[in-house]
Amino acid sequence: MLELNGVDIYYGNIKAVKEISLKVEEGELVALLGANGAGKTTTLRAISGTIRPRSGTIVFKGLDLSKVSAHNVVGTGIAHCPEGRQVFSRLSVLENLMLGAFLRRDKKEINRDLEWIYTLFPILAERKKQSAGTLSGGEQQMLAIGRALMSRPSLILFDEPSLGLAPLFVEKIFEVIRYLKGEGKTILLVEQNAYHALEVADRGYVLETGSIKLSGTAGELLANDDVKKAYLGG
Repeated sequence: MLELNGVDIYYGNIKAVKEISLKVEEGELVALLGANGAGKTTTLRAISGTIRPRSGTIVFKGLDLSKVSAHNVVGTGIAHCPEGRQVFSRLSVLENLMLGAFLRRDKKEINRDLEWIYTLFPILAERKKQSAGTLSGGEQQMLAIGRALMSRPSLILFDEPSLGLAPLFVEKIFEVIRYLKGEGKTILLVEQNAYHALEVADRGYVLETGSIKLSGTAGELLANDDVKKAYLGG
């Protein structure tokens, strides 16, 4: 479904991502692991079009995304749930969710999906009229995920969904990610909590200073001594 080939990304003269190549098959959950500054978020931004690679290709369902403007990428079927949640704090929970469905015109299906989101995250239903900025960090993360799902994406990009959350919220977020995987959703997951990520992933890639150093099945990476030392505390 998604394929990156030899992608180079620069910030000015600094090469942040170096010739990375990776694949995500339909229905897979692929984890992208690495320390801060490894290039994980930059890679997701390149896929969603907010950063342009200097070289290499990003192909989604046969479409070269380098020819698609950032505001049109969501229309191709990609939803980006960004690091730091980035909800619209002055808008209500409901307004934030409806922004996720901005490109859709199927009102009955939109309302059906809205009820589905409220089933996944009942707290959002309780607080649908509340300003998003008044929610806790964990509730805002649920809102960010709900907003992404409202676009009915073929591919979901999750960027650090557990970052800064209390353990109870982390468990809830990963419970939903497991559920989405079980529903056949295709997911590319960036996550510093390597253990949680590899528990739910099919495969994974390890990024170090902008380059892919390791790749394999989730089981292989969990058993890898270098991964254990660097990311699993073993």
